[in-house]
Amino acid sequence: MGGWEAKIDIHKVFVLQPTRPTTYFGAGALSRLDGILADLAAAGQDRILVVTDPVAYKASGAWDSVLPMLSRRVAFEHYDGVRANPTYANCEAAAKVGKALGAKAVLGIGGGSAIDTAKTAAALLRHPVRKASDFYDKGVPVSGALPIVAVNTTHGSGSECDCFAVAQSDGEEKPALHSAHLYPAYAIEDPRLMLSLPPRQTVFTSLDALCHALEAATSVTASPYSIVLAKETVRLIAAYLPTALAQPGNLAARYWLLYASAIAGMSYDRGMLHITHALEHAMSALNADISHGEGLGLLLPAVLREIYPAAPEILAELLAPIAPGLAGVAGEAGEAVDKLVEWLSVIGLSSRLSVYFTGADVPALSRMTLRSSLARMLLPLAPVRVDAQLVERVFQRAL
Repeated sequence: MGGWEAKIDIHKVFVLQPTRPTTYFGAGALSRLDGILADLAAAGQDRILVVTDPVAYKASGAWDSVLPMLSRRVAFEHYDGVRANPTYANCEAAAKVGKALGAKAVLGIGGGSAIDTAKTAAALLRHPVRKASDFYDKGVPVSGALPIVAVNTTHGSGSECDCFAVAQSDGEEKPALHSAHLYPAYAIEDPRLMLSLPPRQTVFTSLDALCHALEAATSVTASPYSIVLAKETVRLIAAYLPTALAQPGNLAARYWLLYASAIAGMSYDRGMLHITHALEHAMSALNADISHGEGLGLLLPAVLREIYPAAPEILAELLAPIAPGLAGVAGEAGEAVDKLVEWLSVIGLSSRLSVYFTGADVPALSRMTLRSSLARMLLPLAPVRVDAQLVERVFQRAL
């Protein structure tokens, strides 16, 4: 036995089969929502808060099918004010709409922003005296949430498969919630809803899934389960992202990118994340115009340079579809980075972090990263020791 398998601590016990939503996956899966709504109504959960952003729920085509189902099965109110990188205010505004309705369940339609807002609203509706900041900033535990249904419209976030939610206070912090109560009860994964994703969002959401995989496989909490899921994630993204960019309407390409995103979500739900996500959250807290996946992609080469020597066997195997020829030895970190940068350029990410920040911003970015609650949770999980010098080095190299 060699490679990364030889480094697995077989005495470390991990949860192989965690709580999962009932997930309907495949072209046409959206039709299963009608039965879900009927079951909720039969259980007395017949008043539904619907949470979306202003665009994706319609642009994806989801609303054309969902609206008749809602109208037939339940009473509902719709909050469509979720923005990219959602705020505490978005979460509280959605919960306010749900409270006025007397909502018994929450339906999120969209990508990670909409689904995370739906999760937070579901928690707030179960804790009516709380504010979002109580959960995100003050550490009040989420001890319950209304049933959550997630209709996913991107192949990136994995939020429909995990028990995390993210929101932010602009210019201050972008923390995360982690609670078993935030697992959706049901998730819909229908690749037909990704056919209208623009090229940039196709790339950025896929990079989010890629970073989920690479971090989950190299964290100190990684397991054979998270590593194997991560390996398949990278293979599928490398195989099908070029096709989705060249042929946006290729349903098979969207199917496999969606599957990659889902299993990447399962991978980090168990293996957790570390440096790339901790640093990106500081970036998008300071500049909310940065797409999460884009920010991750801009950081990834600099992060890979830091972590490759600590996990060369795993990373060489994972990166083989996009950085072939790596031997899995610590000294080839530079070669791995060069091949990754070349692949990122091929898929359309050739810019640098300097599009958004300058060297003068690095101290503020580093301070925000190191003081954030998310970083305090994630950075100790990295395969290398993370200190202020490493954080500044990553930001500087990404410029």
